[in-house]
Amino acid sequence: MRKPFYGWIIVGVSFLIGFTESGVFQNILSIFMKPMVDEFGWTRASVTGAIAVGSVCGGLLSLVVGPILDRHGPRMVSFWGILILSLGLGALTFVDSLWQFYLFFSIGRMVAVGVLSLAISVSVANWFIRYRGRAMGITRVGDRLGSALLPLMVQFLILALGWRLAWGTLGIVVFLISGIPALIFLRHRPEDMGLLPDGAPPLPDGPGTGDGLKKEDRGEAFGTDTEPLWTRTQATRTGAFWMLTLISSLIPFQQAGINFHLYPFLTDQGFSETTSVLILSTVAVTGMVGAPVWGALTERFRIQHLMAANVVGNGLLFLALYWTILSKVDGPLGIGIIFLLASLHGIFHGGRNPMLPVIWADFFGRRSLGSIYSLANPFYFAANALGPIFAGLCFDLLGSYAFPFYFFVVVFFLTGIVTLRMRPPQYPSTVPER
Repeated sequence: MRKPFYGWIIVGVSFLIGFTESGVFQNILSIFMKPMVDEFGWTRASVTGAIAVGSVCGGLLSLVVGPILDRHGPRMVSFWGILILSLGLGALTFVDSLWQFYLFFSIGRMVAVGVLSLAISVSVANWFIRYRGRAMGITRVGDRLGSALLPLMVQFLILALGWRLAWGTLGIVVFLISGIPALIFLRHRPEDMGLLPDGAPPLPDGPGTGDGLKKEDRGEAFGTDTEPLWTRTQATRTGAFWMLTLISSLIPFQQAGINFHLYPFLTDQGFSETTSVLILSTVAVTGMVGAPVWGALTERFRIQHLMAANVVGNGLLFLALYWTILSKVDGPLGIGIIFLLASLHGIFHGGRNPMLPVIWADFFGRRSLGSIYSLANPFYFAANALGPIFAGLCFDLLGSYAFPFYFFVVVFFLTGIVTLRMRPPQYPSTVPER
């Protein structure tokens, strides 16, 4: 009886890493923001600055980590990253000044986005080609689940123990859930274990094997790797790389800005803290549905068309959600509509998480994904940092989230237009395939 493909264990461990990585996501910090602002007198923009510092540093760190992942694999890189992330979260228990908050949170954020997020994408892409979309989609359910459950846990801990002990507990949870599994189970590539991507059987030897099939068809039939091996230099000379980099910058700009400021926006509009957290959790829970669904669709439809439909549809859904919240419709009907729109927003929002790494891997191959994908990370995480800061500054200056939220909707539509114009790169014919 054939053993289950080990790649699905890689997916499971990556799922757990994604779950704990969400401990430094915007929606987690947004719950800590009000009690910390009330205690220290900080502004909302100053708190969001910690995300900016950690994101930018993480993007720069990924430039170094990417080639290391391609060369040595994710096991030890992920374990030490999880340990440092946990220590950074635990140290926030002792924060007494803004610079300390920036230091400890930025360290955790830097490791999460510059090491763990990249390690997840590279790990799964290395083990799958044909089933890459569904594997990446299942993996990305992890950070959606973390975004759903960790805010509830954090809100409970803040109310019961205060925000300081809540940070410390979060650090312990992060390490216990993913640190040990990463150390024990993560492996680099299926070839290291005598396997092939997707669990396919090896190409048979002998005359007549695969007669009548083209090279690429024989590779797909018997599971050999037909993806070309790109170098960083080759990738950066293609228009597809820069179009993908632009898309990878526009998406986190609006996504992070909305994620971070949706909770304070809801409470500003009169929703209770518990209801606001439940709405955030609804977005995260339905994102768990969206990730595998949209991921599986990438195996059936052209991914550029899927991405365009996703971002344009999400822009319309968020606009409807924003207007509904502002309308302050009373009663169960109004709350029900808000939760319905939050659910649809989550399905579309969660669907983008697997699509980005899949499209990078499809365009430039799995064996050099860490090196090439990491080149876009400084732009990705700089935009990820600017989105919350932009919205926070607009709120501090204008006293409202109207302008930044409408601006984010425009960014949704712009991303859709750019995505439709993107084409896969042509591998340089002068360089022999390996």
